[in-house]
Amino acid sequence: MSDSRPTVAVLGGAVAGLAAAEHLRRFGDVTLFERQSYDDKRVNCGEAVNDAGLVPFPKTPDNGFLTRVDGFDLRVHPSTDRDPGAAPLASPRLGVERGYITDRDVLERRWADRLRDRGVEVREGANVTPSRYREVVAEFDRVVDATGQPALSLKARGETDRYAGDMVALNADVTGDFSDYRRHPRIVFEGYVGYGWVFPKSDGRANVGVGWAGDERPDNYRAALDAFCDRAGVPRPDGGAVNAYTIPRGPSLAPELVRPEPNVYLVGDAAGIANRYQGEGICQAIRSAWLLADCLADGRGDDYPDRLYDAMKDEYRLATLMRGVWEETEDPRLLAAVAAAVDGLTVDDVTRHPRRVYARLAARPRLLSRLARVPGLRRRLVDGYRDRWEYDGVTH
Repeated sequence: MSDSRPTVAVLGGAVAGLAAAEHLRRFGDVTLFERQSYDDKRVNCGEAVNDAGLVPFPKTPDNGFLTRVDGFDLRVHPSTDRDPGAAPLASPRLGVERGYITDRDVLERRWADRLRDRGVEVREGANVTPSRYREVVAEFDRVVDATGQPALSLKARGETDRYAGDMVALNADVTGDFSDYRRHPRIVFEGYVGYGWVFPKSDGRANVGVGWAGDERPDNYRAALDAFCDRAGVPRPDGGAVNAYTIPRGPSLAPELVRPEPNVYLVGDAAGIANRYQGEGICQAIRSAWLLADCLADGRGDDYPDRLYDAMKDEYRLATLMRGVWEETEDPRLLAAVAAAVDGLTVDDVTRHPRRVYARLAARPRLLSRLARVPGLRRRLVDGYRDRWEYDGVTH
């Protein structure tokens, strides 16, 4: 480390890397490497930010914050074999206090501009290869890997097989009439391990997508997305407008591997921390970057892997149980009953606060009894609270 401020390289300029640079610039000289140009089209995921307070600038359309949402409507259907107008088995609503649907490419462009104005060196179009990665590690005092799953640092080490699982998603922007549910975007479950969504950005434009979280995936992803659009009653996307990407099945990486080298740290998807139940990863990525910056600022980088796991473990445990309701039973009515039980809670409740969900289930003894009779759910509960996951060789 230098005698004054440490030098910090942030690899990856999406939200995880931007958040890391934002906080790390307070104690180090930061250089951010982004392989694309911020003016080019970027992979944008579902673009929902459930806690916009994590982003440190005004929530305006010019900054990419398009639709302020009051919550999300969940629709639970028995299968994909249904008419577009078929009523769901359950349609609970989950609230959010500071939720937005964004144009993520605009949000990231504005964030990069903000960082430049505050002294961060932003290198666009800087594709760091595995061989160049070694040079960066030697050149900088600290390296933050925010390159997604699989992380560049693990590619360079030949260890991408250390990830225990992933999810695949497709999305696109479409035009149509979304005025009826602009403030309450829809998340749709249809009898497989995954989900679809329709997230309006305005009355006439929405982000639509499908994610597959299980091992059974379609032979033709694009055809599956088009079929979902038909069932959801929204237009199909144009031919070349679809994005495809990988999401971690969190926790998909053992905690010790989020610090693969003494001066290298993984954040966001690279650290394998997205939510395995509903795919959320933006807020998790930002929080992990904040946490790492706090650890490094305090001179306690060694603590980061354990502190990250401790911060995420409640979410991991709840997500594996919620996902297990379908995987262990393949009973859409049971999943609908669980979804109905959490009606009125917030996204934060059902993501990060297991006790609030358990309290709702405990208030429904018959439902709780049905869940308790599922051996696989009991096993998931025990494994989760013993901190045993797929990267330990545990299979669910």
